[in-house]
Amino acid sequence: MIIFVVGGSKSQKSNYGELIAEKLFNKGNLYYLATMKPYDEEDLKRIEEHIKNRSGHGYITLEVPRDIISVLPMLSKDDTVLLDSITSLVTNEMFNNKQVVKNVKDKIITEVNAISKKVSKLVIVSDYVFSDGIKYDDFTESFRKELGIINCEIAKMSQVVIESSFGNIIVHKGKERINNEELIECI
Repeated sequence: MIIFVVGGSKSQKSNYGELIAEKLFNKGNLYYLATMKPYDEEDLKRIEEHIKNRSGHGYITLEVPRDIISVLPMLSKDDTVLLDSITSLVTNEMFNNKQVVKNVKDKIITEVNAISKKVSKLVIVSDYVFSDGIKYDDFTESFRKELGIINCEIAKMSQVVIESSFGNIIVHKGKERINNEELIECI
């Protein structure tokens, strides 16, 4: 099962993703695929906060800022995986070694799909960066477009799609799955 949690900056999407992954986890390992690569002090503080929040929750944290397929040999069918976040992954794949790599969507979708086929439960977190109404430069727009396409493809693959907006939850797809999986108390 794939559950996709999307939301704006500081919308509690990571917290919801963690709660859902923990609720789904019943055997195997509970992995946290951390994709954020710190670029400044604020990023370091955010990473520290995430580590502190999940401390004692049983996660095996794997730092994978790029090439998430590299974790595949470690995973098994019974595992639950939280991938946080697609946004950071796209950033790291597109802006690698001071070069801009376009069209990372196929690589990322292929890698996410491979992980989803290897484990029984995959929770994916991503940002929604499309509603501010601002026109950006071509560079930023190419990033937003790539992220948007990837988010749409992941939503298609997912059995459940949840939007976190200012701490409120909207289930866009798979509400019946949430009830069946008793995840409703998480949200």
